[in-house]
Amino acid sequence: MAKPETPLLTRDEGLIIKALCIVIVMLHNYLHWRGFAAENEFQFYQERADAMWQMLLHPTLDLPLDFASHAVTYALVGFLFVSGYGLVKKYEHSTVSFSRWRFIGSHYTKLIRLLFLPMFLAFAAFWLVHDFWPLSWRDRLTELMLLGNLKYKNISIYPFVYWYLGMAMQLYLVYALLLRRRQNYPWWHQLLLLVLVASCGVAQMCCEPTGYAIYFMRVNMVGYIGPFVAGIVAARHLDHISLQSWQWWLMALASGIIMVWSLWHFYTWLWGWLPAAVFIVSFVKSCKFLRWRPIVRLGSISATVYIMHPIVRELVIGFTRNHIRMELLVYLVASIILAAGYAWLLRHIKKFR
Repeated sequence: MAKPETPLLTRDEGLIIKALCIVIVMLHNYLHWRGFAAENEFQFYQERADAMWQMLLHPTLDLPLDFASHAVTYALVGFLFVSGYGLVKKYEHSTVSFSRWRFIGSHYTKLIRLLFLPMFLAFAAFWLVHDFWPLSWRDRLTELMLLGNLKYKNISIYPFVYWYLGMAMQLYLVYALLLRRRQNYPWWHQLLLLVLVASCGVAQMCCEPTGYAIYFMRVNMVGYIGPFVAGIVAARHLDHISLQSWQWWLMALASGIIMVWSLWHFYTWLWGWLPAAVFIVSFVKSCKFLRWRPIVRLGSISATVYIMHPIVRELVIGFTRNHIRMELLVYLVASIILAAGYAWLLRHIKKFR
């Protein structure tokens, strides 16, 4: 299939989305331990939504930090949208060969190699601060094998963030086994996308908002299939869209209002990923200044930033009690430097294999 001449997202725009989203994730993973707005990430607590609403009605200088802490779910939407979009571009809009089992095996081993060293460093950082090991070695080994999300009665993602890699691997499996488009593209394949997203959404709607069932779904692919499929659909069908800057701004404004409004009710919260995906894309398309090379570069190492920043977080939270903005500056800069070093190490290991 010929590659479209004007893609909805260029490679740099995809990296910019990753850069913005990783900063929000990093802020959230620090701020919610410092007493800022509690999140509704895996379960929905109405009192948390109401508290965030009151912060919006009575804003202070901490409002951006509170919002980043509360609305972290929509940062994950950006990652997953770009992931689905990128898979289509790489394996459906190019001449790159695709083998289902090679695809699954390579992504699985890649994620484990990515996680191996940081998990041990995170263990060491946690022990240095708290003087005890988090959970058991068996639990951490299961998490290292990207299977920890599947333990229905014993899931604990504290103190790290590595549950996301297990969930991402599930989405790779779904793409390889069900969603990848072949040359003969039957009509029922598009129906399959709709049914998959709708069934996962309805399953969550049937759950108690603060119950364990929805928590289990939202640390697994059920909670995040929507933005991933949205990225796939966008890559296949929306590359012809070409809007002027003011039109992207208008779309960003409208979708942003809907996205923020969706935070305050359980059912709209479940489907808020859709306006969030529209907002993220239209915001990046409309903001030309975001194409600054350091931002693009940050997006290119977002994976290593994601897995390395919990190490820095444990140390900064454990050993500093400065002004919150100074703590954040140290935390963000140190995390990015450490992640850049790890990305360099991984590149050189791969080069000499």
